[in-house]
Amino acid sequence: MNLASKMKWLFGKNSDLYPANMPLGMWFWAARRITGVVVALYLFAHLYVLSTFWSGQSAWSGMMEVMTSDLFVFLDFLLLGAVIAHAVTGVAVICFDFGVGIRKHKLVYWVLAAVGIVLLIGAAYGAWYLITH
Repeated sequence: MNLASKMKWLFGKNSDLYPANMPLGMWFWAARRITGVVVALYLFAHLYVLSTFWSGQSAWSGMMEVMTSDLFVFLDFLLLGAVIAHAVTGVAVICFDFGVGIRKHKLVYWVLAAVGIVLLIGAAYGAWYLITH
């Protein structure tokens, strides 16, 4: 018997951990944890970038040249998406902690997801405007 068949109870289609069987709240919980780790890791990278300022003008200019490349602009946009997702899921946690929307939690999740998408689209438009003008 191989490992996959032994673990079927944990990851099989009838398991609670199978993605299609996970409730919406579990997806929000996972998104909050993942985006929290991403933002925390970014803070350490940000401190490293800022530390090059004390290494001299040439080191700082070289770092800024790298950080303004297309790849890092795209990564900054992904970071903005992580921050928005973390904020939206945080609003859901605050609402539920105060007893607001518990009976309609699925509606609250979908409304907050829509708000997050609108914020991300608005941020993308704003960034595009700043880049092109």
